[in-house]
Amino acid sequence: MLYWCQDLNLPVLDLKKATGKCGEFIEVRLTQPADPRPAFLSDILTTREAIVNEFSDAKLAEVLVPLNEVVLLNKIPGYADQADEVVVRGRLIGHRFYDILERRWRFRPLYEAVATMIKERLGHWAIVDMSELPEGYDIHQDKITEGVLPEEKYRHVALSTKDGKIHGVAKLFRGRRLHVVKSWRAKPPLPPGKPSSLKDAAEFNREHIEELTKEAVKFIREIAERYKKPVVVSYSGGKDSLVVLDLVVKSGVKFYVFFNDTGLEPPETYENIKKIQEYYGVEIIIGSAGDRFWRAIKAFGPPARDYRWCCKVIKLGPTTEALKSRFPQGYISVVGQRGAESFQRAKLPRVSQSKWVAGAIVAAPLQNWTALEVWLYIFLYGLPYNSAYERGFDRLGCVVCPANELAELVLVAKSYPEIYEKMEEELRRFFSEEDIRFGLWRWRGKIPGDMARYIKKEKGVELPVDVRREGRDILIKINVEPNVEIFKQFSKMLGEVKDGQIVTKSGVVKVEGKDGIWRISTEDGKLALDVAALLVRSAICGDCNLCVYWCPTGALKKVENRFEVDEKKCMRCLLCNSVCPAAQYLVYRNSE
Repeated sequence: MLYWCQDLNLPVLDLKKATGKCGEFIEVRLTQPADPRPAFLSDILTTREAIVNEFSDAKLAEVLVPLNEVVLLNKIPGYADQADEVVVRGRLIGHRFYDILERRWRFRPLYEAVATMIKERLGHWAIVDMSELPEGYDIHQDKITEGVLPEEKYRHVALSTKDGKIHGVAKLFRGRRLHVVKSWRAKPPLPPGKPSSLKDAAEFNREHIEELTKEAVKFIREIAERYKKPVVVSYSGGKDSLVVLDLVVKSGVKFYVFFNDTGLEPPETYENIKKIQEYYGVEIIIGSAGDRFWRAIKAFGPPARDYRWCCKVIKLGPTTEALKSRFPQGYISVVGQRGAESFQRAKLPRVSQSKWVAGAIVAAPLQNWTALEVWLYIFLYGLPYNSAYERGFDRLGCVVCPANELAELVLVAKSYPEIYEKMEEELRRFFSEEDIRFGLWRWRGKIPGDMARYIKKEKGVELPVDVRREGRDILIKINVEPNVEIFKQFSKMLGEVKDGQIVTKSGVVKVEGKDGIWRISTEDGKLALDVAALLVRSAICGDCNLCVYWCPTGALKKVENRFEVDEKKCMRCLLCNSVCPAAQYLVYRNSE
């Protein structure tokens, strides 16, 4: 629950601890999973820009979104791209959302903002000769007694019934009709503002932050004692991992810091790494992907939300490479994972075995924290946070990640043109300019409905590998020619290789290829799929080396660009297939 102190104009994280410090509180109702974050200056200016785009009224933007007060944003679903609830003085004044067709931010006013627009006669507003405002109802011109309507269609308009008891918001449709989007019992206008800052908010909520800190520090100590493994803080350069690092320092346990350099980080992250080294006086272990992403994209094609080979190639591979040799018996990976970030992360446990890094225990001290609690911790203790947040990013990492919204990619293009232009150059090998403009490269399968209804396109481009079943056989079309010698080595994992056939305990597998199409014939469908995965692995490799690191007996080795399999050591477990991005994304998932 989030509350707001009316007297001091500050967010309240714990009502009991704030009692006596403030006279009047109101509850702030946010859309779940409710992960409010502070708006920095760039966020406030973007929100003002959205209001001006919608209502052509700079004064309205200044009235609704002040520069010298704490303003919160809360990410919400329901729009085609990035959208946030905007909270001013504890009131939800509306939604700012990125319009993918217009490629600019827009604003939908709500509640106190609508009341302010009606009272002050700002922006687009209308008083209608009606006693109710039914949602979905079209109001024609003869019902409008006074107001200022927009010239453009689909702009939002603040509504009020003639008696002022019901307010709402509408869109201007063809024929100058006002289509009622939402209505409610009228609320009063925004109250007068009072200057406030994030430092004020942090100090006001000190007791709550200190309690969270105490619990998290205790958790870290208990995990370290329970597992008795080296503690490694996974530092990304983001706000959450910064707080985790500070908590581990406070815990007093011996620790190491690890930074995974994907090669796609914002420049500010590298600057922040240097600051962290100086601030805490620590050595930072670095796992570097180098140019692996740019090499792998030529074989895999661009990554997508449903085709995230990049995470294994430039994250898991370098991480395993850097930490497995240093901590062969495993380690405790302390991460900045938070449940409030998404419904999926909310289901994750606070302590778990890593699915991808063998021998690692994942511990998440911040699992129950909100972004606002994280930020107030940072301001309370004056920690050196990454300045990229001040550009308007609410999360950091690979700047060309397919998980980014289009609004974020536009900000990337503006902030880091060199990286973005290099990505666009690669995208043009696979996509049209329209696909790139609307970010359609972010999907390989079905494009989600909220996006598809605007773009009129259902699927992204094809994968570099096509897998089809023909009876018990499997047909594979590969854009890249398989390496026959590597495939022979991989085939040793299944049995003896003879005259284009693999003799296994489950039967004989025949492999034939012609004109880029390969046929795998055997009586066992699962075996055929495994062979298909080995074939694709011989053609497409992202140099993540996870297959080598995960081999439980050391039977698989990589010498320069060649793979070698020791038949005497191999258990034929094919664990290497399960961790290889080429096998997983291009064969197993592609065949489902």
